[in-house]
Amino acid sequence: RDRDTDGDPDRDRHRGTDRDGDTDDHADRDRTADRDRDAERDRRASGHADGDSDVEGSAVNPNAIEPVAGRPLRLGYVIRDLRFGGGTENHLMQLFAHLDRRRFAPALYLLRDHGDLIETVRELDVPVHAGNMKGSLLSPSLVPGVAAIARAFRRDRIDVVHTYLPRGELVGSLAARLARVPVLVCGKRGCHYRRGAEAVGCRIANRLADCVLGNAQAVKDFVAEDESCPRQKIAVIENGVDSARFAPVADRRAAKQRVGLDPDRPAVGTITRARVRKGYEEFLRAMADVRRVHLGAQVVVIGQDTVEQAPRELIAALGLGEDIHLLGLRSDIPELLAAMDVFVLSSHDEGMSNAVMEAMSVGCPIVATDVGGAPEMIEHGAGGLLVPPKVVEPLAAAIQRMLDDPAAAEAMGAVARRTVESRFSIGVMIERIASLYEALWQARQQGQRVAPPIHESFHTGAVA
Repeated sequence: RDRDTDGDPDRDRHRGTDRDGDTDDHADRDRTADRDRDAERDRRASGHADGDSDVEGSAVNPNAIEPVAGRPLRLGYVIRDLRFGGGTENHLMQLFAHLDRRRFAPALYLLRDHGDLIETVRELDVPVHAGNMKGSLLSPSLVPGVAAIARAFRRDRIDVVHTYLPRGELVGSLAARLARVPVLVCGKRGCHYRRGAEAVGCRIANRLADCVLGNAQAVKDFVAEDESCPRQKIAVIENGVDSARFAPVADRRAAKQRVGLDPDRPAVGTITRARVRKGYEEFLRAMADVRRVHLGAQVVVIGQDTVEQAPRELIAALGLGEDIHLLGLRSDIPELLAAMDVFVLSSHDEGMSNAVMEAMSVGCPIVATDVGGAPEMIEHGAGGLLVPPKVVEPLAAAIQRMLDDPAAAEAMGAVARRTVESRFSIGVMIERIASLYEALWQARQQGQRVAPPIHESFHTGAVA
């Protein structure tokens, strides 16, 4: 952070960052200054009119160039922090990079000033309001944290708030209602059971929201059942992937060489975290079984915590020591996926996995546990293989099947690639989300709280 800007909110805004401690002292600035700031923000937003024209799957909708409000809708995204490597965080970066700035002016509201993606967000000309909330949802910082973000929403005259993950959901929802923001969208990205304060917080956020937005039908079913959310309030818009960036390669051997793998041996990889529900241990045990037949198979593990919290005693006991590549967080994911002969998802629960979708996009043969949105992406036996979760033997057998018949595996990878191109482009996802924001905002202007037809039009991913 540039400390020379402390105490000067105008300079902070120019740098794309606000601090709770600085902005609270200026809560009573006059309406003229507010209008000037809003006009400048709208002018800068409109200046991005051609920003997406050279991006695959551009979000620009030629039939909806004119903003529904006569100006870009001001969007406020709320999440606890913004760290590199998470699926939700990557989704937010997609939105910031591809939303049509003729129609939207996004801003980011963090509960705490933490995350290595903050500078990247600023470079995308997205203002960042960083709070200083600490501890759990029951900590003393909850009430002042909600109040600070509500003040920021009022100051920035936010039209639509979109919240993510349990802490962001509760704090953002309370702040949005306190600030009388017209539209509140509560984002759901997985099928994770919440307990205690988090479970209560999710239910409160769902009740306050105008729309609860999931990324898979499985997520909708889960939220309706586990979080007691009315189904008519839940819309589904599937994830999208940049299929130009995540593209197949002609020579997998060369791809292996480029990322430091042995080009003459098969590589089986995963993108995961060192958590029980991610099935990290099952993947390692399955690979030990596979290597009894495919002796030279290389094991590739990518993701947060996978190096620091790797079960090294288990790795040694399974005999994987010399052939396992613990790569941690990486920025060259397209290149790594293109080097894999098989990609594995071993999770116990998921929403719609970005990692699986990215592997599909590069045409990598996939073995995935039959959880969450996986069967919505993969047709078993055609676009990949699905296996039950938490069981090593079927997982190992499916991986071995792929390695035993490379031609059949490649055919499945080709089907997966075509599925991404036809159903999961980033442009389609962005336009569906954009249209949902506009439909909800227009319904609000017409005096409607939540119009069921709006949600019904998004249940199958159709654009209204």
